[in-house]
Amino acid sequence: MSISPKQVVPHLNLIDQDDVLPMLRFWRSSGMRVALVTLVGVVGGAPRQPGAQMAVAEDGSYVGYLSGGCLEQAVALEARDVITRAENRLVRYGEGSPYLDIRLPCGSGLDLYFDQALDAHVLDAMLLMRAGRQSFSVTTELSSGVSIAQELDDEPLPASGRLGDAFTRVYPAPLRLALIGNGPALTGIATLARATGVETLVWSSEEATRAQLDQLGLEARKTPSELPAMIEALDYTSATVLVFHDHDAEPEILQRLLQRPCFYIGVLGNRAVHRARLDALREMGVNPYEFARIHAPVGSIPNAKSKTTFAFGVLAEMLAQAKLANIIA
Repeated sequence: MSISPKQVVPHLNLIDQDDVLPMLRFWRSSGMRVALVTLVGVVGGAPRQPGAQMAVAEDGSYVGYLSGGCLEQAVALEARDVITRAENRLVRYGEGSPYLDIRLPCGSGLDLYFDQALDAHVLDAMLLMRAGRQSFSVTTELSSGVSIAQELDDEPLPASGRLGDAFTRVYPAPLRLALIGNGPALTGIATLARATGVETLVWSSEEATRAQLDQLGLEARKTPSELPAMIEALDYTSATVLVFHDHDAEPEILQRLLQRPCFYIGVLGNRAVHRARLDALREMGVNPYEFARIHAPVGSIPNAKSKTTFAFGVLAEMLAQAKLANIIA
């Protein structure tokens, strides 16, 4: 079935290419049959870990990936056959596979589960929890194809994995970045975060900065009363970066941030500025044990001068921490 140009294709988050669910629902709503393909087992080393997914439409279109690029076309063909036959399937590729003509350069064996019958109510529940920033898991009985979705509140989250005939895929809440401050460095980070699809919240007291953000389609909060509410909404899949050249307001903001479970807190300024910042936090009664959560000077590229270089360093450092926290793959 062809898709009307008036239909809006879901935006794909470049940070989380495993989030194939919006496209899966889009194809279904367009009248197309689809299959959700999940990596449920790995023998040896592999580019992706269990839980990686592809969504494949009946015309062979697909999103997501399960290897370094050597397997996706074969998976799409298999998925089309699964859709045509209307039967789920567990297939081994690579080592121990019946497909002798499909070789994986890494020498591993990959077990893929093709599900062409994911219940619409389960998919709707998954998307609803995703929209509400709720972490969740989906457990699928591989022999029957029955799936159950449930919320997850534990931190840290468990890893996706298989236990007997059941595979549980864990979906962390989407990554979110809160930017607080003013100036070109802040707009540089916002530009890059926007381009990669990361949900971005901004607070800025400077009119010029807000005008530049408006050109990116980002509406920045601006009143003092809006900042505490924004900070209060930050959760364990949230990162935040303070970008001030006048550092007087930072200790009070950091005190609030350290009360939230953010996985990453970055702050602009050199080491001397940071020492003065920590002294102010001590005087405010903040436990020095919390200081290790603050990344300062922020960014993984030392002495970055251009806002683009600086922004790449900040995003790289933030994503490294997200990986350590098992928030991204």
